[in-house]
Amino acid sequence: MSENSAQQMIVTMLAEGNPVWYVAAMVNMRSHDVYLIGRAAGYPDKAKLRRAVWARKNAGQQLAA
Repeated sequence: MSENSAQQMIVTMLAEGNPVWYVAAMVNMRSHDVYLIGRAAGYPDKAKLRRAVWARKNAGQQLAA
C-alpha cells in the first residue's frame, strides 16, 4: 500500500466516525501519526473530512472520464 493510499484510507475512516485509536490499530500506525494526517485533512471536523473524501473521489472520476 502506498503512502498516499494509506493517508486516503485514514481520512476516509476518520470521516466515517471511527476514533483515532481504532484507525491507528487498523493501519498499524501510532495514534499520533494518524491524528496528524487527519488534522491536515480537517480532523476533528467530520464535515470537512467528508468534503475532502468527496473531492478526492470526484477528482478521480473526472480523470477517468
